[in-house]
Amino acid sequence: MKKFLSFLLVFLFSMTTFSGSISSFAASDDVKISSPASVVLDYETGKVLYEKSGDKKIYPASTTKIWTAYLVIKNVKNLNATIEITTDSLPDGSSMYLEKGEIFTVKELLQGLLIHSANDAAYVLAEYVSGSESNFIDLMNKEAKAVGSENTHFNNPHGLPDKKHYTTAYDMALLAREAMSNEIIREIVSTKSITFDMSDTPNSKRFISRTFFNTNKFLTSTEKIDYKGKSVDIKYDMVDGIKTGYTDDAGRCLLTSAVKDDMRVITAVFKDYGTEVYKDSRTLIDYAFSNYYTQTIIKKEDYAKSERVLFTKQKELIYEPDYSYKLVLEKGAAVEDNYSAEPNLDYKLPIKKGDKVGTLDIYNGKKLEKSINLVAKNDLNSVFAFITESKIVKYSIKIALASATLLIMFIISRILKKKRMRNRGIYKNKRRK
Repeated sequence: MKKFLSFLLVFLFSMTTFSGSISSFAASDDVKISSPASVVLDYETGKVLYEKSGDKKIYPASTTKIWTAYLVIKNVKNLNATIEITTDSLPDGSSMYLEKGEIFTVKELLQGLLIHSANDAAYVLAEYVSGSESNFIDLMNKEAKAVGSENTHFNNPHGLPDKKHYTTAYDMALLAREAMSNEIIREIVSTKSITFDMSDTPNSKRFISRTFFNTNKFLTSTEKIDYKGKSVDIKYDMVDGIKTGYTDDAGRCLLTSAVKDDMRVITAVFKDYGTEVYKDSRTLIDYAFSNYYTQTIIKKEDYAKSERVLFTKQKELIYEPDYSYKLVLEKGAAVEDNYSAEPNLDYKLPIKKGDKVGTLDIYNGKKLEKSINLVAKNDLNSVFAFITESKIVKYSIKIALASATLLIMFIISRILKKKRMRNRGIYKNKRRK
């Protein structure tokens, strides 16, 4: 009997463990791809919907350029600013063939960077932003860590082979998600072709005409792939970016953004080969849209409000959440209607449009589930700004306070000195007596 009970316990434990593994991996078993490192995540929430060795070290090749472009846009206020090419010593490989003396705008070089995957544009933009390539690389790594890419180290702005230039599929998906939050990035990565005509003006100098087609076959290709037993176009209408990459060590790499039914997903497929990189990416895209959907829990429009602020020129602060709060759910699943939101304003004048002015705290029951930044939709300045916001006035006040402090210290020292002198006089008089 004891032996039977022992056998039964072992059997039940084995069945429980086996059933658990089936439950955990049932969905991923439906995904058949050749890429050894890949991820698909929901854009709105960042939730990983599928991964295959997502934390495996890989080389990103030219997918690096999406991060380079994002940091250029983040750090350059005027994308119409011009850059003159001052050297012929530019990186090899995919190139715009920039020549010394030519003049392009920052945005034009960004277009060459992302549409044609130009290594020379990456180098020129990196130097323009940070003064040197090495300083820009420091910026790339610092900003990558800030968005959660913990297993990434960039060693150049273009992705040419370098043992110290590595990442993971998950990290690159995070960086691509961050980059796609920018409207200019979205515009460029969805562009099918670009032409730069010859020109000779103070703000635009090009010695030759150039036409480039997007390297992303999802956008432009007339080729076919074998997909689920059928011959289908590589071109996929729901795709609106993002970036290709290839080196011998990295293999075929592809970051993709696709949109369907108000849901956007980001796929990251690495170390693939040939057109399999498109087949695998489409497999992940279709898997995500077939198995998941997003539901808006808190609409940012419902919490777009204004508040009167005394002693300000504009008289009121207009604000709204940075974005709506959404959940990504498996098809067939429903969300419990137990959510509430509480705005908490916290700011100091002056305020500029876009500044954080508090948080919208999202609660699931009594549990705080998410805090979304509240951002100002207008500038707000104190009527006393000539005092509180003037550098000259602030500097003058500091000098006045410092002078008053010195004067008080001087008066105190004089009083103490007189007191000591008086005490000495009393002591001498007592000695004479």
